[in-house]
Amino acid sequence: MIRIIRLSIVLIVVSFIFSACINKAETPHEMLVGKWIITSQEILGITAPGDGSWLQFNDCSTSCNGTDYMAGDQSTGSFTYVMDDDATTITISDSMNEGGYYNYTFDILELTKTNFRITTSTILGNLKIEMTKSI
Repeated sequence: MIRIIRLSIVLIVVSFIFSACINKAETPHEMLVGKWIITSQEILGITAPGDGSWLQFNDCSTSCNGTDYMAGDQSTGSFTYVMDDDATTITISDSMNEGGYYNYTFDILELTKTNFRITTSTILGNLKIEMTKSI
């Protein structure tokens, strides 16, 4: 009987250890890493569906950088980015004409494992970009 109780306790402890490892929560920086397909953009109150353009955020080793692709002219550019510690803003520095031109500080409206929504003010008004993560 004592042997069965000990075996049960060991099994319970092992299951807790494995579940803690499996359910590790991702940080906002970890969630951001990857390819994000633009599903819609809104400016001047007009929403345009995505056209296949995307942003690729690379893991930050010494600096944070990424690649942007514009489907309209099939060009690819590069950018650097900084996301603040509380994941409320992201600054994308993009000085290249190739790819999209995302040279703004954006407010982060949503960042999950699958959705990324950002907004900023431009000379044309508010710009909102909605993206889904490519799997």
